[in-house]
Amino acid sequence: SNATSLAWTTSGDGSFSSTTVLNPIYTPGANDLIAGTVTLTLTAQSAAPCVEASDAMVLTISEQATANAGVDATICEGSTYTMIATSTNAASITWSSNGTGTFADATIEDAVYTPSAADILNGSVTLTMTVTSASPCINAVDQMVLSINPQATVSAGTDATICETGTYTLSGATSGNATSLLWTTSGTGTFSDATVLNPIYTPDAGELGTVTLTLSATSAGPCLAVADEMILTINPQATGDAGVDATICETDGSYFIYDASATNAASILWTTSGTGSFNNPTAQNPVYTPSQNDIDDGFVYLTMTITSAAPCFNVTDQMTLFISRNVIVNAGPNASICEGASYTLENASSQHAAGLLWTTSGTGTFDDATILAAEYTPSVADIAAGTVVLTLTGTPSSPCLPGSNSMVLTIDRQAVADAGPDATICGATPYHLSGAGALNQTSVVWSTSGTGTFNSPFSVNPVYTPSQNDIDDGSVTLIMTTLSAGVCGIDTDEMVLTILAPVTVNAGIDALICEGSDYQITTAIEINTVGILWTTDGTGTFDNTNIINPVYTPSADDIASGTVTITLTGIANAPCTDVTDQMVLSISRQTIVSAGDDATICEGSSYELISATAIYHQSVLWTSSGSGFFSNAGAINPIYTPSLSDIINGTVILTVTGTSDSPCTSDQDQMLLTISRQAYVNAGPDAGTCGTEPYTITEATAGNYTSLLWTTTGTGTFDDATLLNPVYTPGAGDLALGSVTLTLTAQSDAPCISSTDSMVLNVLIAATADAGDDATICQGTSYTLSTAVVSNAISVIWTTSGTGFFADPTVVNATYIPSASDVLNGIVVLTVNASSAGTCDGDSDSMTLTINAQATVSAGADATICETGTYTLSGATQSNATSLAWTTSGDGSF
Repeated sequence: SNATSLAWTTSGDGSFSSTTVLNPIYTPGANDLIAGTVTLTLTAQSAAPCVEASDAMVLTISEQATANAGVDATICEGSTYTMIATSTNAASITWSSNGTGTFADATIEDAVYTPSAADILNGSVTLTMTVTSASPCINAVDQMVLSINPQATVSAGTDATICETGTYTLSGATSGNATSLLWTTSGTGTFSDATVLNPIYTPDAGELGTVTLTLSATSAGPCLAVADEMILTINPQATGDAGVDATICETDGSYFIYDASATNAASILWTTSGTGSFNNPTAQNPVYTPSQNDIDDGFVYLTMTITSAAPCFNVTDQMTLFISRNVIVNAGPNASICEGASYTLENASSQHAAGLLWTTSGTGTFDDATILAAEYTPSVADIAAGTVVLTLTGTPSSPCLPGSNSMVLTIDRQAVADAGPDATICGATPYHLSGAGALNQTSVVWSTSGTGTFNSPFSVNPVYTPSQNDIDDGSVTLIMTTLSAGVCGIDTDEMVLTILAPVTVNAGIDALICEGSDYQITTAIEINTVGILWTTDGTGTFDNTNIINPVYTPSADDIASGTVTITLTGIANAPCTDVTDQMVLSISRQTIVSAGDDATICEGSSYELISATAIYHQSVLWTSSGSGFFSNAGAINPIYTPSLSDIINGTVILTVTGTSDSPCTSDQDQMLLTISRQAYVNAGPDAGTCGTEPYTITEATAGNYTSLLWTTTGTGTFDDATLLNPVYTPGAGDLALGSVTLTLTAQSDAPCISSTDSMVLNVLIAATADAGDDATICQGTSYTLSTAVVSNAISVIWTTSGTGFFADPTVVNATYIPSASDVLNGIVVLTVNASSAGTCDGDSDSMTLTINAQATVSAGADATICETGTYTLSGATQSNATSLAWTTSGDGSF
């Protein structure tokens, strides 16, 4: 108490919140903590002349305990866990659990924890480490979680047996607490999914005997993996082959089944669908003896049954034993026929034949030598021999032997009559039948269908003389009859004797046609012809040379010569002779004109028809679909001058007509003359634009154009240079030059030329104004706007927001004299206005001129103080000062 001031000090290296207050806060330093104690001293100053007073206290500093229970851990069920914990400054340690397990010693850092059954069931337990500090420090607590994983268990199931053709489902396998499963095999088979509990195991081809299947289970760490095995026995599947089907003959007696085979058989048993017997039905290759009933049936099924080792299934296979019968055949009794006839072997018979075949000792043929009642046709050699032996052979089913039987066929000769070929005579000429003949005959007799006569009707080659009635009828039939020996009958033959009348033809009257035409022959006639033939001394063609009224088409050579002789030949039946007649065909030339190719000219031009041609003409005449005129309408190549109407219409058809000699018609051809219009353009009047501001060309005009194109002498661009009124944007080069020429070109339809026109676009630069930087002056001074810049201006004017004035407001760097009102306001805005040339907008800019008032000060009146005192400068004054600073000529302080 009664202290004028206080001061705290320390024997250590700590610090006070304030050393001059009565109750500060002391924060120990590092050395204080190490020492464990520190002396704090309070000193109080007294008012003079009293002395200071002090007192001290000792501060003891206890260290705070720390606890670290260690990181979380995992153990397997059945294990204990040794804590990996640390602590500092511990008065004591205590371990506790939220489970029901126990610590071997709960008071040490590395205590050993044994989980209870409940802890294992829960899967985890929280272990808490509590560290007691020296007073007054608080206790330290930390926790760790101990996870307890269960141990996996597995059972691969009981041993099993399967057949090699099957698969095995491991349905008896079980597992618990496994994080993953894996099946493996000591064999070469495969699992449907080796990672599931109950997969299907498929043995590999040829995998027989026993195989060990192992189920491995992985536990959650740190528990160990476990495994279990089962034995799978794979029995082979029996197979059997009863052999290929076979055939025996009924006389063979029995059949040895030599090609039957079996594998993996526990036993074999043969059975039959018939009533025969096996010498040993349990042998792999027994001998089978058919019964009579089997022989009568013709076949029997022999079945082989093979028993497999369980659990494989039994198998069966079957073969068919065919039993062929011996053949019995009869060719039938001997017979006779007449030559020229065939013989059906209808009295033949057969039994048990799988096939039949007739053969002959001669060279005749059977209609089908493989059927019983075949029809035999003797050959010429057979007929000449007079007899032939026919043999029937029966083919049995293999392996029986064939059987055969024969009969004799006698062939009598037939008389043959040949009246000779048909013949033709002319008129009453006698006809000698020299072409007639007869064979194997006993006698011959001739007869006629007419009334003529034979000189010897019982001879082979008589002479026949036609009667007038025969000649009028035009033909007569002469008949030869011959008588045969034996069973053969008579034979007759006929020939027709044609009696022809003489031929008459007329080719028709002479005629005239035009080239390019065909000529139809209409006035020709023919009588008693067997055929006609038209011929020409030219090179033309007939549509049909063998009809009476053909069409003749003259050739180019015929047309060139102008006439052609056409001949008609009447063809007579021999022995009558052919006759001919002729007519002359004259051919006039057809005029041919060509107006030439279509053409195009430009309006204002004439067109010379130089590609027009005409041949074989008497005259030509040009006409027009328009109203233009020809230089000479009767000339082949005149000049055509279009009228104004033709030009407006755009096209005119020019026609040339050529007149031919009779009977040819005139010829006509046309050409199309297209008259293109000449394009015209007007780019519009000269104009101006400001800077790079786009300029729309509105006054340009054009007509008769196919396309338009604007071009520039500058560097600007058109929005679409193919439009009549595009927008032009000047480029930097245009600005530099000050003007640019814009040219509009219009393309005409060919052959007209293009048309162009230009306009000048003046490119003006807008004025720019910069009033310069803002500035500050002191009252009583003027300001020259030296940083102001103006470009491209035709005039400048300065204005002020105040009441001051410019020495010359029309110059760029004008001088401004503020008024008293400006000084009082403190600021004034000065604006420069720049005017542009032409259509360009002017520009303006402003700057702010700040006018500061002049500061004034008074230090006050002079004064005197005692050396022990201080002096307050209360008489000092100032105005308009932004800051103040006191100085002294001595070494005192403010």
